[in-house]
Amino acid sequence: MLLRRALAAGLAATLATAGAAVLALDGGLPTTYDGGLELAAATGCASEPEPSTFTPTPTPTASPTVSPTADPSATATASPSPTATASPTSPPVDPDPVTSVEVVQANIKSGTELSKFRADLRKVFKTCPDFVTYNEVPMRQPQYLAPAGYAIWRTPGQYMGATPVVWRTDRWTAEARGTTMISNLQGYGRGQRVMWGVRYANWVTLRSVDGRQTVSLVSVHIAPKSERTSKLLGPSIQRLGALVGQLSSSGPVLVGGDFNRHYKSREYPRTLLQQHGMNAVYDLSGRYDPTGDHFGATIDYVMVRPAAVFSVLSQFTRELNSDHDALVVELSLPEQTVGEPVISFAAGTTVNDPAAASPRARSAVARSLLTALRSVPEGGTLRVQTSSLDMRRFAKKLLDAARRGVTVQVLSGTAANTPVEEFLVRRLAEIPGSWLRHRPEAIDATVPRTTVLASRAGATPKTVLELDRALARSIVTERTVLRTETAKKAYKSRVRTFGAIADPPVVEEPTEPTEPTEPTEPAQP
Repeated sequence: MLLRRALAAGLAATLATAGAAVLALDGGLPTTYDGGLELAAATGCASEPEPSTFTPTPTPTASPTVSPTADPSATATASPSPTATASPTSPPVDPDPVTSVEVVQANIKSGTELSKFRADLRKVFKTCPDFVTYNEVPMRQPQYLAPAGYAIWRTPGQYMGATPVVWRTDRWTAEARGTTMISNLQGYGRGQRVMWGVRYANWVTLRSVDGRQTVSLVSVHIAPKSERTSKLLGPSIQRLGALVGQLSSSGPVLVGGDFNRHYKSREYPRTLLQQHGMNAVYDLSGRYDPTGDHFGATIDYVMVRPAAVFSVLSQFTRELNSDHDALVVELSLPEQTVGEPVISFAAGTTVNDPAAASPRARSAVARSLLTALRSVPEGGTLRVQTSSLDMRRFAKKLLDAARRGVTVQVLSGTAANTPVEEFLVRRLAEIPGSWLRHRPEAIDATVPRTTVLASRAGATPKTVLELDRALARSIVTERTVLRTETAKKAYKSRVRTFGAIADPPVVEEPTEPTEPTEPTEPAQP
């Protein structure tokens, strides 16, 4: 806890003195926010800075050590210069490992007036948490939700934008981000002004600045119980669990959200959560507290997967003007994280960040596609339909799949082979059952689009991956959205469409009618 307070003080001082800017990713559109914004200064994290913890060296070193890169002719016993003066100690070049993270789950009631909303934000950022998960904030502007020193991700919209995720940019760099549908029951209940049954989770995969840790952060808000939504809980947890399973291949996963079920009630989906490897921090600490003005119920959660790598260092709530308290949890984190070996895919979207400094953030969509190609087992089938295949590493992964016993079938919208397609055609000719065919008349090359159909991808059967670009370098250099579906019905529908394009029915040419012939006499015995 002392380390966290020191970090909070250091970050606050940095923000106040340097006016650092933050890259806030709202809907994938990069926007820079000035650290001097009034809203940024109004948060607890960016106000009341403490003095810097760095102190000047009192006297110069009497016998300085010779640098390893010094001139060989220099003598090791050289005396210090008589004009040498004291200088401040510089901060370390290498960042310290992240050994603990603070997560704040904050449901800030929709419609809270601005002054009270800002007061709640000051409490949310009071100790400069690593991560914040929000609920009920679809209309709040990103600079309100992510002050200087933080970045934000969500897909905009009344329902998709209600659950953003926020992280500290001095400790974490985004590598991938996306949005997943949790429930989609259209329509309004009696007296409702929003559709309670429509819910989405926003997520981000983050790497520590020293590169040794990767964690994913998910924000979710499960539909409350009502006459219309009573049957949504199970399917919602299933979809959330599939998403967490997909993200766990990169490293540990943290989930923050309002689940609208009391922790000790019969309706709390404990068994289903544990089937997907998710444990509330209350399970780890052995203690829970009321999280708002709901008759003493505990309905706000921070969940972790896998539980074995975390321990709860502190856990408490902060009173907000909202009808929910902020849940604040500090968790230990291994100095090096590893992903789980089982690969799975969840329905939803993944978005790259072509403007990011991190190569992994720029290639988020490409890595998801390559992971799918690598994870189709022997005996499976890969069907790829694209307006153009012009990226060699995808061709090589398709060839690798074919060589390990996967049937690979590719439909291209080009009229003639690109150099990459020519490479793949020659190699696939050696493998029975696999091929690349051109169908420019059936695939609209003016609308770059790719569909990958995997009979199985890791632990997920019947996986559909669709993106809004051809298989070319542009999926790294341009903003690209990858949509994933795992419903068998959607997969089968696209397989039928693929087959109709690959093997169109043959239309026979009409023939001239012939004159009828006389019947022949049967042979006499």
